[in-house]
Amino acid sequence: MTHPAPSHVATKDLFKLDERTIIISGGAGAVGTVVGRAILESGGDVVFVDVSNPDPKAWSSLQEYAKANNTSATFQTLDVQDEASITSAFTTIRTTLRHPIRGLVSCAAISGESDACDYPITTFRKILDINISGTFLIARAVANEFRSTNLPGSIVLFASISGHISNHGINTAAYNASKAAVHQLARSLAAEWGHPQNTFPGSTVTETNPNPSQEPRKIYPPIRVNTISPGHIDTPLSAEARKRGLTEEWAKQNMLGRISVPEEFRAPVLFLLSEGSSYVTGSVG
Repeated sequence: MTHPAPSHVATKDLFKLDERTIIISGGAGAVGTVVGRAILESGGDVVFVDVSNPDPKAWSSLQEYAKANNTSATFQTLDVQDEASITSAFTTIRTTLRHPIRGLVSCAAISGESDACDYPITTFRKILDINISGTFLIARAVANEFRSTNLPGSIVLFASISGHISNHGINTAAYNASKAAVHQLARSLAAEWGHPQNTFPGSTVTETNPNPSQEPRKIYPPIRVNTISPGHIDTPLSAEARKRGLTEEWAKQNMLGRISVPEEFRAPVLFLLSEGSSYVTGSVG
């Protein structure tokens, strides 16, 4: 069975997100907040999820923005590395929805700088737990929400240029490895969730799959999965790097002579969430 192409959408409506709810993990951060505002402006409701509460001033601004655009902005505490936290959060989230969940923007991540020979393994593992295991867990939770409503969806994972190259001037082996893993996770999920033909019927007996079914796999609407890989972004988290002169050094290496700001990721996210990218999946930015 082939999923049909989406019905015709007028060009002016290609990037609208009306009657959709979008989940943003890491929603209390600078990028999550800015991207969420753009989604509200484009007609979508947003559920911001994060382990920390949003800044009161920023949250008040988002509420005003939602009201002005006749959309909804809600916040739910959630720890992406904790399955129980995710399950509990989504139980609550379902009761607040005006529209079905149709998208995820995964921004939750941490970094940690240390020489590799001295890198504390507990820190290394924590970075992997949040940046890759947490990304998988939140993506899986949202994919199951798509399936429960039998609707297609789009998942946007924030990776990093650090998943493609090694950062100049700082030693962040764990972060770099975690973001490279996000790239491959996106490819794998895009293939698995895009069409049932991408997985052979049945499966092999393994520790994670002790009782495999040989029945044809159930067909669900497609889920598109893509990544965005920013370079360095000017946020409060980059303040220390600026003090050390690193942001100026990174700017010199950049083709545009500066580092980016969060507002510059609004358009790519809206494109990947919307019908404007209906034939885009598995793209690793």
